[in-house]
Amino acid sequence: MTAVFCHNASDRKAETWRQQLLPLEHLEFALSDAAKGIAAAVEQVAEQRRQTDPSAPALEHGLDLFHTTQEAERVLAQEWRRVESLWEVGEACDAKLEHAKSQGIDARGPSQTARAAWSKAIGEFERVEALEAAWRRCRAALEMFHGDGQLNHRVRAEAEIAAGLGTLWGPEWKKVRNFLLDRRSLAFLDRMHQRLAEAEPHTEWRDVLVWRWWRLRHPASAANPLAAQVFAVALQRPLEDAEQVAYDRIEAILVSTFRASSAVECMNSVLRMQQSRHRRMTQPMLDLKRLYWNCRPFRSGPRKNTSPYRALGLELPTFNFWNLLQSDPRELMQQLSTSGNKT
Repeated sequence: MTAVFCHNASDRKAETWRQQLLPLEHLEFALSDAAKGIAAAVEQVAEQRRQTDPSAPALEHGLDLFHTTQEAERVLAQEWRRVESLWEVGEACDAKLEHAKSQGIDARGPSQTARAAWSKAIGEFERVEALEAAWRRCRAALEMFHGDGQLNHRVRAEAEIAAGLGTLWGPEWKKVRNFLLDRRSLAFLDRMHQRLAEAEPHTEWRDVLVWRWWRLRHPASAANPLAAQVFAVALQRPLEDAEQVAYDRIEAILVSTFRASSAVECMNSVLRMQQSRHRRMTQPMLDLKRLYWNCRPFRSGPRKNTSPYRALGLELPTFNFWNLLQSDPRELMQQLSTSGNKT
């Protein structure tokens, strides 16, 4: 969650992104939106690594799940607003029908109008329900696990996405379809399976320990007491030393499998407040905001009471944002150079 750099550039072309990515020599996996500039830059850096140093870590690129979900929810929100407007028309027709009946007026006309309005509203409601169900199916295909605790993989995920996209037609769904059909959307699954295989070559051990990790976070349903008891016994059995070592390796991979550039989006939420007030973001202000973000402890979540710098393992004389700003730059540089921090 550390903001490594925030650069106020004049454009977002590939060369601009490439200059920012080149210093990150150990970067193995980049997550971003579908912008062409950063995609081209990642490919250029990856190709340069292959040509200059075959032993350097490979650089892969995945699409950010956040933007895919955001676009799909935007389209669905528009569809539901249309249904709500039709529903209100139906209710208004019902009110006119009741008024006609109460006044002793011939209600055949208002009744026919109400039936037509409700038929249209219910038809649209069922259509949008089907769209939402199809999107939820596609969204579930982007999870790390299935509901039964089995690891997701590309073949099954692509089949689920294809089935869901059979319903998501129309120009409004074009961007979502492009995101979901892009191979980079499932790159995180390929990388996860590759890392798990390297961490634990024994398939049986790997499958059991992965299931154990998932089950600890998803208790068994009380609807089947026998199954819940079996799961409880399996989970409470202490692991042997070799099993614990393998479990620790697997856990480290599962908790570090990312599908969204969370640090970027969280920083954006901080920067947008500045933009809404001042409409201008200078490089010094970006640097100040970045320092504030990296020193500020999280209020909730798995990193509660820990700042990004501290979670990264960086040793500073203080993590207080204001006190750090008041530090003498030369003394701070000296302290950092002698504390074992890597630049």
